[in-house]
Amino acid sequence: MNPPSLATFQSYYQNLWNALKSGSLFKVSQNMLQQLRNIGSPQIAVGAVIFAECVGFFTVGEMIGRFKIIGYHGEPNNH
Repeated sequence: MNPPSLATFQSYYQNLWNALKSGSLFKVSQNMLQQLRNIGSPQIAVGAVIFAECVGFFTVGEMIGRFKIIGYHGEPNNH
């Protein structure tokens, strides 16, 4: 693999710079707003299930990594 040529690099970043200067990079299209307005209950439910799965996998990974269900291994108390 070779890095991109200087002309490709300059044209890409020139377009990016022009979009940043004009503010068109952060404008939200009407189509995207309409899609957000039309989100239904089934799509919200699917998103909630996927979020719950991600939290569950993260939690199980933390339990395996710590070798504990609650908390981190701490320093032993010197009583």
